[in-house]
Amino acid sequence: MIEVITCLRDGHDATLVAAAALICALGALVSTRMFNKVPGGEVAGRKAWHVLQAGLTGGATIWTTHFVAMIGFDPGVPVAYHPLLTMLSLVLAIAGVAGGLWMIARSRGTLLAEAGGAVIGLAVLGAHYIGMAGLRLSADLVWHPGMVIASVVLALGFGALTANRIARPRTRFCWYGGVVAFSLAIASGHFTAMGALTVAPHTVEVPLDGLVPDRTLAMLVLLVMGLFLLFGFSSFLIGEDARRDAAERLRRQSLHDPLTDLPNRTMLRNRLSQLLDSAGCGEVIVAVGIDLDRFKPINDVHGHAGGDALLLALSDRMTGLLGPQEMVCRNGGDEFIALKADAKGPEDAIAFARRLHDALTRPVDWQGFRLSVGASLGVALAPQHGGEVETLLGRVDLAMYRAKASSEQVVIYDPAMDEVSRARSLMAVELRAALELGQLEVHFQAQSDIPTRDLVGFEALARWRHPERGMIPPSDFIPIAEATGLIRELGVWVLNAACREAVSWAEPLRVAVNVAPQQLAQPDFAETVLDALLVTGLEPSRLELEVTEASLISDKRRAEEVMASVKAAGVRIAMDDYGTGYASLSTLQTFPFDKIKIDQSFIKPLGRDRQAAAIVRSTLILGEALGIPVLAEGVETETQLAFLDRARCREAQGYLFGKPCGAAETAERVREQWARKRAEFARGMSDAAAPGAAAAAAAAGR
Repeated sequence: MIEVITCLRDGHDATLVAAAALICALGALVSTRMFNKVPGGEVAGRKAWHVLQAGLTGGATIWTTHFVAMIGFDPGVPVAYHPLLTMLSLVLAIAGVAGGLWMIARSRGTLLAEAGGAVIGLAVLGAHYIGMAGLRLSADLVWHPGMVIASVVLALGFGALTANRIARPRTRFCWYGGVVAFSLAIASGHFTAMGALTVAPHTVEVPLDGLVPDRTLAMLVLLVMGLFLLFGFSSFLIGEDARRDAAERLRRQSLHDPLTDLPNRTMLRNRLSQLLDSAGCGEVIVAVGIDLDRFKPINDVHGHAGGDALLLALSDRMTGLLGPQEMVCRNGGDEFIALKADAKGPEDAIAFARRLHDALTRPVDWQGFRLSVGASLGVALAPQHGGEVETLLGRVDLAMYRAKASSEQVVIYDPAMDEVSRARSLMAVELRAALELGQLEVHFQAQSDIPTRDLVGFEALARWRHPERGMIPPSDFIPIAEATGLIRELGVWVLNAACREAVSWAEPLRVAVNVAPQQLAQPDFAETVLDALLVTGLEPSRLELEVTEASLISDKRRAEEVMASVKAAGVRIAMDDYGTGYASLSTLQTFPFDKIKIDQSFIKPLGRDRQAAAIVRSTLILGEALGIPVLAEGVETETQLAFLDRARCREAQGYLFGKPCGAAETAERVREQWARKRAEFARGMSDAAAPGAAAAAAAAGR
């Protein structure tokens, strides 16, 4: 250390040493900033370019620091430099730094990073000692081995520390540690090595012809330093601009929907929060929830391309009609939320919602198709309906769902909706408890042969006997079960209960069980059905699963796999609510159904609606052509039954054959029919035997 201090004090120009230190610090700052780009997960070509950039800047920093300090070195005799070795030291510095950085880039968290830093330290040492080898003066250079070793240790150590701070940052400020470490690697390597040097002048001065004098070297160093620092700064600034651009793109992507480029729910909440915080006295903020009707069938029939094209067209329409204080955000799927900040009251809010509704319900032409959807809009006002973001959006949802459930296109929030929402939430909790406490019952509705009116099977239906409110209609609790996911547990319970009851019937009639779309989507649904058959002992051929078209077209591949599994076991599959979906013919072609159930909406008008009659007849003809039996739902009158009989429909279900009844009454109906059939069979056998007995008696009399 004393030798280094003495060398700096007595053998160097303080101004040039300070200049070298400034160059070292400035170059280390730029170089380390560029080093930081290297270890990231980039493609190979871009990583190689960053390594080259950082290698050029870092190597030039080492070289210029060394030679500016050398220009300030005064050995007491004239000095010149060998041009080839001088330039070789620059090449070695650049190559060494680039090689070390390439090792850091490929380290993947291993000690290869620190090894790469040591290579950078070797570049510092190589540039120094080759540069010193190119020093020409009338003197002998004597090296102190201990100080040389110290210079090597310091350069390698600080080089490894530089790599450690680059490759293993604990905070975003670690790169400053890399700047300091790289500066120390250069400075300690150079000045410790200079402290190891003793100059012994010759008695006779050696001519320095053909070499590079100090002044020329100074000009060369300044030129190289200027060029490489300019290159480094420009690369740094370009990189910063690119980084800012990338950050802005990421920020925009995080706040906008990738398909429509509309603001997303995050930006919606931010904007709504700003509006609510800055709203003045008397200012009304309008939030409109938008849910597209009939969008899913379009997506199912035309694929995601058709659905995406429709969403883009509708988004453009809404954006085109917005005023300066209005915005539309995509809330996800087929839901949007619109905001209006300068409303005067409910009238303005309704007018804004109507404007959006009119834009959404106009057809969209796409690849020769006319895509058309409806829209249900819910409106809430701030501060009237809530001054907090979540409160206001929750009330928008309530109004939107009310619009969707009713025939109204636009519904403004009413406080009574909160009571309805709370009641639904309470019912969901109680329904879960009912499943656990055994408050549910399974009732059965008869399915009969039309010509004979004999029972051929029953459809199992869930019923809830509430301990306080009595029998709750399925129209109240089934939608809640579907919305909360309880429909899966409810469906499994009905399946097991129906199979268990059917096993006890006197006559082996069929039992039909409805399958919700959520059940069919479960990976283990087929195993659930087979387990129910195994546990209860019901013959698979007696079980009939009723599925709707909607549950099939939502995931055709999954539905095909499930149906193939249960049919292989002997279970029958019926298409329920035929005629109310969107792809009946293609569904019949794709799936192997054992029965078609015509929806009751086509049966009720029979006798007064020619179109309904035509649809029923065509369905029966189609079923006969495909070899699939057809059952008519919702038969309530003899007129309807007579029409079906004439049209050669074989089975029917409805109030004409009895309302759904409990398990005990159902079992009694089956027992009575079985007893009647046995009695009829016995009478038939007796009648058949009577002529033979009479003939035998007559023969005996003769």
